[in-house]
Amino acid sequence: MVGMCCILTASAALGSLKKGVELYKQGKIDEAIVEVRQAVEDKPDDATNRRWLGFLLLKKWEYAEALEHLQKARELKADGPELRNNLGMAYLGTKQYEKAVIELEEAVRLKKDYPEALYNLGNAYLKLAQYDKAIEAYDRAVKLSPKDASIHNNYGLALQEKGRIDDAATQFREASDLEPTNAEYAQNLGVSLKKKNDRAGAETAFRRALNSDPTSYEARAALAELLAISGREDEALAQYEAAAKLRPDEFFPRYNTGVLYSKKTQFGKAVPAFQAALKARPDDAETLTYLGWARFKSGDTAEGIKNLRLAVEKNPNLLAGWLNLATIYTVEQDTPAAIDAWTAAVALDPKNVAALVNLGNLYLTTGEYDKAIERYDAALKADANSAPAHFGLGTAYSGLGQTDKSIASYESAIKANPKMASAYNNLGVELEKKGRIEDAKKQYRKALEVEAGNENARTNLERFGEQPGLE
Repeated sequence: MVGMCCILTASAALGSLKKGVELYKQGKIDEAIVEVRQAVEDKPDDATNRRWLGFLLLKKWEYAEALEHLQKARELKADGPELRNNLGMAYLGTKQYEKAVIELEEAVRLKKDYPEALYNLGNAYLKLAQYDKAIEAYDRAVKLSPKDASIHNNYGLALQEKGRIDDAATQFREASDLEPTNAEYAQNLGVSLKKKNDRAGAETAFRRALNSDPTSYEARAALAELLAISGREDEALAQYEAAAKLRPDEFFPRYNTGVLYSKKTQFGKAVPAFQAALKARPDDAETLTYLGWARFKSGDTAEGIKNLRLAVEKNPNLLAGWLNLATIYTVEQDTPAAIDAWTAAVALDPKNVAALVNLGNLYLTTGEYDKAIERYDAALKADANSAPAHFGLGTAYSGLGQTDKSIASYESAIKANPKMASAYNNLGVELEKKGRIEDAKKQYRKALEVEAGNENARTNLERFGEQPGLE
């Protein structure tokens, strides 16, 4: 979190202001505000009263009211680096970052070696995404106040935004070492180390953050993500579920829990996780896609299809939704719906070999061989060594009675995948059509060498009175 420093140097007047200053020194901020507010009511045109009240309100994060009193102090001709710094803080707190920069630059001009103002100036530039200027301000501040952990931390944030991950990690580590129990600093260190692919270091940092603050959702979620990408799925699931308990309405821990359960093929557990994620984001098409697939794999095909249909309605360009929907329709032998879904997938990804081959296969079942050939040819343009595409072409050409082309296609399939038993068998069938009986028998034998249980090849050999395995 971006923090801010405030400071005021002034001699306290008698009465309410004096009481307020004494209470502030005792750490009694609320009581101090009451007294100084009375001083302002008694002397509304006293700049010192206004400055003190603004200063105290900053301590309570009452930025809007603090700004009102600090501006009034300026109208009353008060000035100085501390007032400019506090004005800058008030502008920061009210998200008026450009105005904050003006005041803080003036504070630094009036007092060059002013780490608090430089730190706040860095914060203002950080909010404005002017990272080079933020880095310059933080660098000056940290040299003046090297033991200030908050400066190191925010310096790290600016460096990280500029992609200077190694330098950022150095600053975060310094901040965390200065304040070992600060969960935020440890978490930021973990994030930077994760970006450096130092997973062990990142895990140590995230666990330090959680030791300091077990209720830190950010550290819990970050650790879960780290464990997931490290292949430690069970540990990741435990952390995601703990994160979800900390923020029951948060989307990501529920969604990622579902993704991990799906990866582990525990689709029954994935379903409620995705349902919980959808409560946070009811229109998230990607989650609907995952949910639909998990339901299908859990045996609830009808609801799975409903979820997937809704997903592609919400986002017609969601390739995964169309692919999953097409796969389910294919498995369920709903050929017209499957053709529509595969066609939609191919429109989104014209070089998707698997989608093109599946679409071609469906056209084979409907006897639309020309359409099948068109899809297989497109698949081969994307991948000339696709054995399934060559095999499909062989089948389509066979259906059209173009035996020579069929033979050539099956031979290409075998070249692409020498373990494709069905290609040897079908090649044998086509060779028989050409009267090349001995060549055909060799192909049937080869099919059985590759796949001993290939019943088609076995039957074809037995037609010639041969026992499989014998020459």
